[in-house]
This record gives sequence, structure tokens and C-alpha cells, in this order.
Amino acid sequence: MSSTRLPGKVMLPLAGKPVVWHVYNRAKQCKYVDEAIVAASTDKSDDELVDFLKANNINYYRGSLDNVLKRFMDIIYEKKPQYVVRITADCPHICPIWIDNQIKALNLFDGDVVYCENMGCAFEGAGVVKASVLEHIFKNTSDDQNKEHVGAVFITQNPDKLRIVEVCPKESLILQNCRLTLDEQKDYKLYKTIYEKLYDPEHFMYLQDIVNLLKKEPELININKDVHHKPLNIELQTKYTLMWKNAKKIGKFFWQDNP
Repeated sequence: MSSTRLPGKVMLPLAGKPVVWHVYNRAKQCKYVDEAIVAASTDKSDDELVDFLKANNINYYRGSLDNVLKRFMDIIYEKKPQYVVRITADCPHICPIWIDNQIKALNLFDGDVVYCENMGCAFEGAGVVKASVLEHIFKNTSDDQNKEHVGAVFITQNPDKLRIVEVCPKESLILQNCRLTLDEQKDYKLYKTIYEKLYDPEHFMYLQDIVNLLKKEPELININKDVHHKPLNIELQTKYTLMWKNAKKIGKFFWQDNP
């Protein structure tokens, strides 16, 4: 709720329900996810969010505002999962099938993290990592950026220390030169348009439906084309592209529509 660019963004309405409601319920569609939990903060700015979660019987946990990695580890130490799906609550298009593919790929090869050479923008917002990797980072780093970004800096910079599984996404879901994440008002305008055109409470809105819409009506992509990620995210993506392409992979997994 304390987002600087778009305060309260996870409670913005889409088709009559807050963004966080859509993200949570899409996450619950995953076959291999045992439990979905909204990892909120103890900051008073999240009180409104937590009131909504309570009223709607949505699982939640409240932890440190700035040390998001510790927020994750508190849950990990209690639940003891093998894998953790880090879902950013500002991506109300997350794809349960993509999450299940990642989990199945890592489980098949006993991997730590997933690499995807040609991911595009449609798969943003949901990444799977072995819980023990996050625990290692938690115990061995004091870097504030790793605390805020759940170990993303360590993971990006140390592919040689990780068991990487390459996952090849479905070709028809690869969408380039677009932006699917909620950081500014123009992003919200795009998501509102998508939901107005596609959302039906009686039928699940698949990622393929969203991609097909954006390909059919490419002018929609222009709504937020001048909005950019934060500098750190751009820096991490650049390093990821350079360092991970030639990093050792322990296996290769091809997309399955029904993993």
C-alpha cells in the first residue's frame, strides 16, 4: 500500500474487485501450490489492505515493511515449503499454468531457480525459487537491496552458485515490447481496459486471452509505453541477460499446457 509511484495500488478496483483479490484468486488456481498467502507489512499503511483480507477470508501474514526477505522467511520457517512462488501483487495477470510449469521443472531436475531465454513481458510477476536458496541468502547477506527485493540481487549476480533449469515457454504467449505490471496510472488504465474487455466471473481469464487481445489490438500497448521500470530492475534485467545466457543449466524443460 505504501507504493511511492501509485499509492494503494493493490486495492485499486478491477471489475469490481481489488487488484490483490484477483492476484490471490489466480494464484489459487495453481495445481502445485499448496497455499497462497498475502505477505503484507505491519506498517499502518497496510491496515486497509489487511481489513479487506480479513473480511474476505484471504490468508495473510504481516511482517517487516522494508525487509521483505525476512517477511518471506518468517512464512518459510513456519510452513516449511520446498519451493516458494514469489508473486508481486501488482501483476493481476499472473498465469497459474506458468507457475505450475516452473514448479514441475524445478522438481524434475531438483533445481534452485528457473531461466527463460525468451520470456517476453507476459510472464512477469511470478517466479519460483527453492526455499533453501532464500534461506541461504537470508543468512549470508546484509545487503538492503536483497532484503527489499527478496534476494533478487544475489540470485541475478550468482548464477554459478545455483542449479538452474531452463524453461521454454509457449511460443504463442511470448509478447515483446509491452508492459504488464502496475506501477503508474497509465498501467492501471491498461489493466482496466483488459479487464473490461475480457473479465467474466464465470470463466477464468487465461493469459492466452490477454496476449491474444494485445496482439489483436496493439494500440492498447501504447497506453503505458512511456512508463518504465525502476532503475534497479532495469539494471538487474541487463545483468541477468548478460550473465545467465551462458551459465550452466542442469536441465531443459518444455512448456506443458497441462503440467
